Amino acid sequence: MPERGSTTSRDPATTLLLAWLLPGAGHWYAGRHGRGALYGCSVIATFAVGLAMGGLATVSVTGHKWAFLLQVFDGPIAIAAAVASYLIESKVDPSQLADLGMTFTLVSAALNVLVLADAFYLADKPENETA
Repeated sequence: MPERGSTTSRDPATTLLLAWLLPGAGHWYAGRHGRGALYGCSVIATFAVGLAMGGLATVSVTGHKWAFLLQVFDGPIAIAAAVASYLIESKVDPSQLADLGMTFTLVSAALNVLVLADAFYLADKPENETA
């Protein structure tokens, strides 16, 4: 067991990259497995509910470029959804719940911004620091 006040620091840049690639992975890498699972499930589930409500039209670079700038913080899942949306854009009519679905995907992206910041902070924090 590490001494009190000792650090088991992780590289903050690697932690941040992992947290962006897969929500919760940065916390997992930093040794906070419970937080990683909770945050990852929350962000991914919120994004998935948004996609289920509004379809791929909720993540569209051409239709909602400013919203997509925030959705990029959801990582590769948002980019993959945007590519799929672009490829089938002319073939599918947007759902009536597309605006609500976009709200869910934007909330998940905003939540992931907080998760990214927390993972970056925890990466270099002493393991046994008192609160």
